[in-house]
Amino acid sequence: MGDEDRCAILLPDRSEDDGNDVRQFGVGSVLIWARNETRPIVVVVPEDRAGELARQAQDFETISVWMLDGTTVTEAAVSPLASIPALSEAALGRAELFESVGASAVDDFGRLVAEVEGLEIARADDDGQIQVGVGTADRELHGYVHTHVDPAESLEKAATMVRSVRAMGAASHPLNRRARQRWLRSVAFQQPSLLGAEVLTLLAPLGERILQLGPEPAAALDPSTNVLYVFSAGIDPDVVPIATDYRRRHQPDRTVIVTSHRDRFPATESIAAMVGIETLTMDAPY
Repeated sequence: MGDEDRCAILLPDRSEDDGNDVRQFGVGSVLIWARNETRPIVVVVPEDRAGELARQAQDFETISVWMLDGTTVTEAAVSPLASIPALSEAALGRAELFESVGASAVDDFGRLVAEVEGLEIARADDDGQIQVGVGTADRELHGYVHTHVDPAESLEKAATMVRSVRAMGAASHPLNRRARQRWLRSVAFQQPSLLGAEVLTLLAPLGERILQLGPEPAAALDPSTNVLYVFSAGIDPDVVPIATDYRRRHQPDRTVIVTSHRDRFPATESIAAMVGIETLTMDAPY
């Protein structure tokens, strides 16, 4: 950018898609790369993500987000967080059925889903219709094959199957390798004392989730202490910027990133400390 006192980075799109996982470079990737960089950092990003990344970069004094506008580079305007759509009364009416099979009824950004060990096994439409299945393909197949099966029976079978797969010591399976951050959240929800919490409320994601088996962090709040917990699995470079968005939405007194002992990453801890976010590890259920 013609300024030796600043460092410019072009942030390309990256897509790694094996059917369930799509990741893109974000603010966190830049922060990890630039841990020893003393100059201000100008990040040039794709236009369709500029507003979101500019919002997340607000918490980091050394980073500014820009985008290409024709042949010039202009600073990106901050996009606000999208409002969470209200759940319909018909969908909320399905919560009791979900919970009857031991699933948690979770607000998935304006859509009610049934989660078992952090894995979605069903969802309720706005009109209260239930779709059973893990992932889009499974829901569609179930809709074709089990049209006349009692939804409660289908839910019970799905919950039992998921519990058998997502269990400590179970054989490796696609369904116990995915959405582990939500599995971790599920364990903490059932045993909040593991985090030193009184009780946890499961929070809706920041936006609509396209991939139900994806890696994006999940969050919960202890309303008794107003502590926000953001759960992550594996090495997720963007967990800290995403945690700042959850903090922006819920205005907690404290924000804590939670991961498993094996996934502890010193770079995440140091970046989190830059913006006053704590880190905590717990035993993994996997």
